[in-house]
Amino acid sequence: MMTNMRTTIDIPPILHQRIKDYAKQRGESFSAAATEALMRGMAPIETPSTLQVSPVTGLLVFDSGRPITSEEVADLIDEDD
Repeated sequence: MMTNMRTTIDIPPILHQRIKDYAKQRGESFSAAATEALMRGMAPIETPSTLQVSPVTGLLVFDSGRPITSEEVADLIDEDD
């Protein structure tokens, strides 16, 4: 069983608001949303990304080390609007 750790960090107000809004959208706690963001942010450090040419399409394929969901893509598109 994994035990959670409690800690205090200082974050900029704009980041606090973004995590708060994200948590509200997903119906989860601030802590859960912040943990997810940290895990996603740390993923590239644990698994280096690579670019490859797909033998099927001939297009560049980006390997982020984990699957990227349609929901994540939609969130990124929404952030640009």
